[in-house]
Amino acid sequence: MIYISELTPVAVWERSCSVLYAHGFPVPENGFYRNESAALEVRDTSRSGAWYTSLFPLSKQEVAATGQFLVYGDDAMTTEHEWTKIYRRRIFEEHGLIDKVIELLIEWPDCPRAQISIWNPDCDYIRTSIAPCLQILWFKIIARRLDLHVHMRTSDCYGKLLMNMNEFLELQHYVAGRLGLPTGMYRQFVDSLHFHINDANAVDKLAAVLRTNAC
Repeated sequence: MIYISELTPVAVWERSCSVLYAHGFPVPENGFYRNESAALEVRDTSRSGAWYTSLFPLSKQEVAATGQFLVYGDDAMTTEHEWTKIYRRRIFEEHGLIDKVIELLIEWPDCPRAQISIWNPDCDYIRTSIAPCLQILWFKIIARRLDLHVHMRTSDCYGKLLMNMNEFLELQHYVAGRLGLPTGMYRQFVDSLHFHINDANAVDKLAAVLRTNAC
């Protein structure tokens, strides 16, 4: 299992790519160039830290737009990430779950039950063309700051991980703002953190750049 703790989202992403490349296992029957379970931690969730790097394959505008859509529903027509559309619908629109979490934390600030489950057992096993990678969002007020734990069944380390961290950090800031609190720690647990075989050449080049930058 991979354990990463860094100051910023970019540092977590870069370190995750480097460690997964060096220590992950190939699972070619599933199309994975490298694969491993992971626990990731961002220690500084303020907006002063680096949330984006040009080494990431999606543009800064695409990444920012995904986060804005998840939290505020902005630019729905230009958001191409279908999984984020599922998250938006289930977190905000179908049952008002985010409001229930906020109301719970206002009433019971030390509550250990402030979580949102994304998985829908009625349709997500085999009945849909895509199923949510995000499983649970767990919010906790610790030392008068709002921590967020994100549990994912799978995550594309090269092409999606930094975008996912950006959108869930945006959600953490939104909930913290509603509660009148600063953000605390961000932790993301991934059952299958992987590189796709189709991205092997790009991942090889990224790993070489990260090794050079580390020297």
